[in-house]
Amino acid sequence: MTNLAPDPELENELQEVYMQATHWLQDISFLETETHFFRNIINRYNVSAAVPSRKAAFDEKIQAQEDRLEALKTKIPEFLTFLEPYFGNLKKEMNLDFLDRYNALKNELDDLFSALRLTKKELFIYTESIMSPAGSPAA
Repeated sequence: MTNLAPDPELENELQEVYMQATHWLQDISFLETETHFFRNIINRYNVSAAVPSRKAAFDEKIQAQEDRLEALKTKIPEFLTFLEPYFGNLKKEMNLDFLDRYNALKNELDDLFSALRLTKKELFIYTESIMSPAGSPAA
């Protein structure tokens, strides 16, 4: 583990990392809204009536994404708490562990955004395929 000397520029960078992580909490809230929207689409357009196995596949995918969201809702505040001692009067010796933690969270959030975009696309394509031309759900 490499310890870093106190550096005001580094502290500014850490504050930016901290701010980015706080914005992730807003991203999580947005993604939760998206998963609720997906469930509403499934219920509104009666996806299960068209192909029950397809509804089960969407339900499973959305549940896995909701589970990942819940995990991130815990991990992000833990990361923020981890960073706090590096600021203000509560100085502690810095090491590069925070970079690994930051990158892991960022990658996890980026992957989740990608997965939700793909789910949305698949769900919209599927919903359009089961709707009648008049715009009402197919029987």
